[in-house]
Amino acid sequence: MKMEPLAQIAPPDNKESDDLLLEVAQTPQLTMASTENSSDESDDDVTSTKEQKPLISPSTDIKGDFVAFVEKGLFDGVFAFSNIDGYGTIGLPLSERDARGIASECALKGSANTGIWEIPAEKIHFNNPAWDIWIQKTAGVAASTALTGTANTRPTFTLKKLVIHDKTCPPTNYKEPIGDDETSRKIGDFIVLLPSFFDGAHLLLSHAGQTKTIDFAHESRLSTSVVAAYSGVEHALSSVTAGYRLSLVYDIVHAITNAARVRCPTLSEMQGATQKLHNILLSWKQAASGAAPELLACLLQHRYTQAPTFSAKSLIGADALLVSHLRPLARKLKFSLYLAHVTAAVYIPVMEKLDDMDLVDYIETELHVVDMSGMPVNVDLDLELEDFLRGPVIDGTPDHEKVENDRVMVTIKLYKRTAILIWPKNTAIDGGVSVGDVYDHALHVLQNSLTPAPTKQEAKVVDALLECCRTGHRNGKMQKVMQTLRGSADRWNDVQLLLRALKVCRVDKNADLMGVEGFVSAYQAFGWGALKDFCGEVMVNDPSSTRRRALLSRFAQMGEEEGDAEVSAWCTAQVDTLHRALGKIDASHIPWLMDVATTRGGDFFRDVMIPQLAAQKLDRAFWSAFSKELHQNAVSTPSLALMRDICVSELVRGLPTFPNQEYSSWQGTKARDFVQVLEAIKLCIETKNDALCGEIFTKIRDAARSGYFLPKFPPWIYYAELSPAVIEAMQSSPPNSAPDGVFLPFFVDVVESMVSGVRTTSDGKKKIEPCPLSDPQKAILAAAVRKAGGISVLNQSLGAAGLTAHDSSHLQTLALFIAKEFPRQQMSGSSDVQAYDELVINLVRAIIDTFDTATLVKTSDQLMSLVQFCFEVGARDQCERLLDRLGKLPAGASVEKHVSEVLLPFLPVLKQYLVAQGLDFLTDPYKKFAAAVVKMFAEKVSQRPWVVVSAAQIQAFGCPCADCAKLRAFFVDDQTCHISFTRAKAGRTHLENVLRPVHGWGVTMAWHKQPHNRFTVRACPYPSRGVWLIASQVTKPASMMASVWAKKGKTLLADLGDPATQAAILGGDYSWVHARIHGTDARLGPAPASVPPANAPQDLSAQNLKRRADAGLHGDTGKKMRM
Repeated sequence: MKMEPLAQIAPPDNKESDDLLLEVAQTPQLTMASTENSSDESDDDVTSTKEQKPLISPSTDIKGDFVAFVEKGLFDGVFAFSNIDGYGTIGLPLSERDARGIASECALKGSANTGIWEIPAEKIHFNNPAWDIWIQKTAGVAASTALTGTANTRPTFTLKKLVIHDKTCPPTNYKEPIGDDETSRKIGDFIVLLPSFFDGAHLLLSHAGQTKTIDFAHESRLSTSVVAAYSGVEHALSSVTAGYRLSLVYDIVHAITNAARVRCPTLSEMQGATQKLHNILLSWKQAASGAAPELLACLLQHRYTQAPTFSAKSLIGADALLVSHLRPLARKLKFSLYLAHVTAAVYIPVMEKLDDMDLVDYIETELHVVDMSGMPVNVDLDLELEDFLRGPVIDGTPDHEKVENDRVMVTIKLYKRTAILIWPKNTAIDGGVSVGDVYDHALHVLQNSLTPAPTKQEAKVVDALLECCRTGHRNGKMQKVMQTLRGSADRWNDVQLLLRALKVCRVDKNADLMGVEGFVSAYQAFGWGALKDFCGEVMVNDPSSTRRRALLSRFAQMGEEEGDAEVSAWCTAQVDTLHRALGKIDASHIPWLMDVATTRGGDFFRDVMIPQLAAQKLDRAFWSAFSKELHQNAVSTPSLALMRDICVSELVRGLPTFPNQEYSSWQGTKARDFVQVLEAIKLCIETKNDALCGEIFTKIRDAARSGYFLPKFPPWIYYAELSPAVIEAMQSSPPNSAPDGVFLPFFVDVVESMVSGVRTTSDGKKKIEPCPLSDPQKAILAAAVRKAGGISVLNQSLGAAGLTAHDSSHLQTLALFIAKEFPRQQMSGSSDVQAYDELVINLVRAIIDTFDTATLVKTSDQLMSLVQFCFEVGARDQCERLLDRLGKLPAGASVEKHVSEVLLPFLPVLKQYLVAQGLDFLTDPYKKFAAAVVKMFAEKVSQRPWVVVSAAQIQAFGCPCADCAKLRAFFVDDQTCHISFTRAKAGRTHLENVLRPVHGWGVTMAWHKQPHNRFTVRACPYPSRGVWLIASQVTKPASMMASVWAKKGKTLLADLGDPATQAAILGGDYSWVHARIHGTDARLGPAPASVPPANAPQDLSAQNLKRRADAGLHGDTGKKMRM
């Protein structure tokens, strides 16, 4: 008896429409239209050239008819609602509770077969009347048609038993014997697997040397599957590893009495579902241009993982059934079939708005297309999500969900589906198909291949892989690709495949892709003749000397081991090629370079190797390490000394002047790195390359003067770090090394950089701060000055042009540093003494000239520090310049404020210091300065009032109210110059009324725009100017404050000394100054000459004050003065 086709029914969620998947086990005598292509060949390999006749009634809705075919066109199925005597209704899928309940109602099949329970047919009842109809009319007809090959034979199906297998059952073997009784009408077994979750239980059907394995476990929970086989077919069922397997067993009974006449004709290729699908595809093929879709994209029922192993063979259930119908028809009607993994990412903003922008959901779709064998392809498809049949793609629960926050927080939902793509051959879409990213798929296929010769599919995979490598070189996978292809070439004994792979993967430019041992393996497999030419290309094209040397060394070893004279001769010839065509060199090659320099001699290395190294523009680390290595070996090999000097020269040539080291790449932050320069200098000293030391110093000087450095790291920072290290290197250098004179320009540069003032970058945008001269920096500067030639070098560096870039404080630091480190009494020669005096005088003058009197805060301390500074540095004769500078009115300052707040507090402090130094105000220039200050006070600060208000007038002011009492107290208080009030409208009116009569005193009222209607009563020294509409300060008339100023003036005169001393200091101005300060009610003389504006620069020199005072005392007295 032959083993015939099997059928599996996989119903969807509703009972009106179920899918049927045919799984076929063939015999030589039977060929089925639903049989899958058993090879790995793609559907493009076989096409039909038979012309199809036009359809009489073609499909007018190809998309709709195709969906209807997929969803309803195969079979209609129902669920079995079973009831068992003694237990009740069975729920499907079968639960563990029901399984245990059924087992308790039935006996084990046999003591030797524990884990298998059977219930006879007479105890089973179906509550769903449609079940038996479905068995007899639908599933049964399909099975009998598949068995007999014709729909004319209609056997019946008789329920035999219900069987449950659990995980304790052992593997079983069953074979229904072929009955010898001619009256027996049973022709086979019909097994229905009801929905029940289980793992394992693989069914192996075998007959006459043919086998078919079926695994129903992966769809056991929701699928109803059917197996039909003739009697005589052996059923081998493996153990259930988990869950319960529930099945119904039917006998297939032939309808006629003479069973011996039953034959098994061949099944027609155009039966039922296949005919429907054929009509749909042929209608599409024969449709007029524009009347049919360009392609169909249909979502499959199941979901599959995207992996290199995925292909049409990965499909299960209804999806596998659909493809089994499509593939032969596609070949016949010239359609292309592809599978596609569809990934839709839905981005949903968590926040509705950001920065006033409306945020909306958006979707990104990714398509990964493979052919039916699983090989990825590239194809230009303009597909929207709504174009997929049996959609939507993004319906239901997403496969993955995550939240990301990149400016906007979004929820990302990923939906992963698989679709089948169909389009006619020889169309624009079909012509745009090209090899995709086949790396992973091809590697999987080839690495798992055990064939002694390439199959057609494997050859196609190799071609696709090589094409992918040729057009899209991916360094990360080339080594694995090359290893795989070499293994395939070895297994198939295909040297041409190996050579193709070597070319396409560009192994000649990177021998590591093949590997040294890979070359050895290829040599052993194919011989030296097959590899010689390509190995020569490697020696020419591979830029890495390391790789070429490794390959050459291994071949030389192999030639010696194998006794291959041809290989050994080739290696010898390639050594010179290697030396004359150096690849990329780095510090790791130094031992090899030393070996070449030693074995081939200095001349060869100088003429051949050095030019190649110089052309590569190698970094400082290489030249430094190589130079040190040559220097260490130069004692034993004198010929290396010349190469050493050449390498040191290359080191200096490529040395950065102000190097920086990046320590935070994401911020681009850098740190100074003076070690590079220092190592080069030390190496020049050790190797006695004096000229190269000078070249380094010149490079640094030129870069500093041209501004070629980072503003945050000015040259003085590098010089301050280099100078002590260079001095130490000089002291520890071997005898007969570079003389100190070689370093003299360097130390001059150190001094100039450390004493230079404020600078700006070459573009004028950034300020470069000078050296602050901290204590450690002062020590460095002092040592550099001594190495550079002493005080004369410092004097030259701080020339007149250099001093203008410093502020007064920085110059004082410099001057004190010079006085401490280079005392005048220690100067050995007259030229040094002259340089010292010149330097100190220039410094002190610059300090005085740059001193900012407009920003004085603690005036006495700051002014005295300058006086003390002049005494400390031995430049007390410059005090006259200083006092003249202080006497000049700063721009923007008033005479009154400058005299009152700066000069007056300074006089007693100055007197105290002069007494401590054995001096007083009778000595110039202090006498002249003191006289100028007192006369300016008498002239500009303590002037006589225009109006005198008597005490009786103040006492009679206003009324007895509190406000008026407060105003009277304010008028008589000579310590308070303003007063404020906050009043309502009535209070304001009263104040205005009482102040109006005394307007002539100079008292005015200024309003403030404040929330509480605040206003201020103020006194104005010029009543004729009216009310000031500002409220920053209230000042009384001079008449009301005269006692305060008189007291200050008397104190000022007393600070000068007794009256005789005052007269000696003031000279001829004593009389009018004394009269102004002590004063009387009568006018002593006309007002001083015209007063310049308060904000105009004033000359407070004694001569100018005297001139202006004389003009006031002896001017035109005929003019009347208004009292």
